[in-house]
Amino acid sequence: MKRKLFVFIFSLFALTVAATAQEPAYMINGERVTIEQVINLSSDSIEMIEVVKNAEALDDFEKRYGFRPACITKITAKSVDGEDEVFLMVDEMPQFMGGDLTTFRNWVMENVRYPEEAMNKGIEGMVLVRFCIDKDGYIKENMTGIIKSPDKSLSDEVLRVLKSSPQWVPGKQKGKNVIVQFTLPVNFKLINSANMTFTFDDDQSVNGVERIEVVSFGK
Repeated sequence: MKRKLFVFIFSLFALTVAATAQEPAYMINGERVTIEQVINLSSDSIEMIEVVKNAEALDDFEKRYGFRPACITKITAKSVDGEDEVFLMVDEMPQFMGGDLTTFRNWVMENVRYPEEAMNKGIEGMVLVRFCIDKDGYIKENMTGIIKSPDKSLSDEVLRVLKSSPQWVPGKQKGKNVIVQFTLPVNFKLINSANMTFTFDDDQSVNGVERIEVVSFGK
């Protein structure tokens, strides 16, 4: 299903780019998202896809976001169990230890460890993980998944830390607790201790979320 969705979105993109210099826009449950977020959306949570090109809808989008797209792909998402909707943005976002996603990033950074197996094999790279905070403030294991990873040992370490997360304050939409989805990048990097000077790429974010750097200083 995800593969079919990707082909569908990519085909729309190709057609619109061929016809106009304007880019298409994507929305999930009324919120603007990137094409990466659309591709990575769980197939089980997709209820309906609609492509809108009428002038009124494009005018409204332009007023809200500051640019006029060639078309708008609107996706209605539902939860895996068919009752609870999964949100990307809500009136009150989930809180972690009195803070937000940045506080959670710092907590993950303090608890994640570079797997010895990966260090010995010289494996490094970015793990991109998707997870959801449920209505009770816990990370839902059945809705946590690895989007991409260079190695299973790195994926397992990130999942281990997420599984041990303390309880969050759940997100709210229209005064009710709801499920909120996040995407978190964790970058594993090996550094030779003979040269302690190192730099990271200028772009250290994924979908607007600053990535976590996990550094191991080898011999």
